[in-house]
Amino acid sequence: MKLVHTILLCVVIVFVLASILCHIIALFTSYWLRSSSDKQVNFLNIGLFNACFDDYIHPHENPAKVYDGCDGLSSDTYEVIRDWLVPQWLVACRIVAIIGLILQLVGLVFIILLLLWIICKCVFCDDRDDLCEKILIYATPIIFIVAGMFIMMAVMIFADNAFRLQCKDFWLGGADPFDNHLSWSWNFEVAATVLTFISGGFLIWVVVLKARDDY
Repeated sequence: MKLVHTILLCVVIVFVLASILCHIIALFTSYWLRSSSDKQVNFLNIGLFNACFDDYIHPHENPAKVYDGCDGLSSDTYEVIRDWLVPQWLVACRIVAIIGLILQLVGLVFIILLLLWIICKCVFCDDRDDLCEKILIYATPIIFIVAGMFIMMAVMIFADNAFRLQCKDFWLGGADPFDNHLSWSWNFEVAATVLTFISGGFLIWVVVLKARDDY
């Protein structure tokens, strides 16, 4: 049965690495929201930390300033329009996404430790139940399920608020929120959510097998 545990954990590591990769790509690329080029040409795309414009002029900024190129949302370039460009819901989206990444990394460390622990027990023919092993087995699926929930919150918060009316206009959409659409960075975050939950599911399977062995 130790062999089954080892194989399952190896499969989980593959899913975990894929989920972390998707999550990192989503976090550090700026294509969560993208303009429909046939309708709007000034706004190009935006992510959680960067935005790109093409000779954009904010309609309610006085005096008017032209924004061109890609810059970080926390840079001095967007200082005047930051309250509009980075609403509170986007800050919340950042926070839950980063928490999700931290939990993923912690969970990955736990899985690697658990895998090494099981391999060492197989090599030395040690069948004793250890407290550390139990803690790792039961804590790791919880970590990944919670991580998946945080990443899912980031997906839902962004998708729900990106097209809502904000102050006088729709966020980055002017008079028509459908001038923009969710893009591939957001899709990577969706993939990260699914892969994280799948990882949690496999880890729950490991817990079930462990409980069956103990019984």
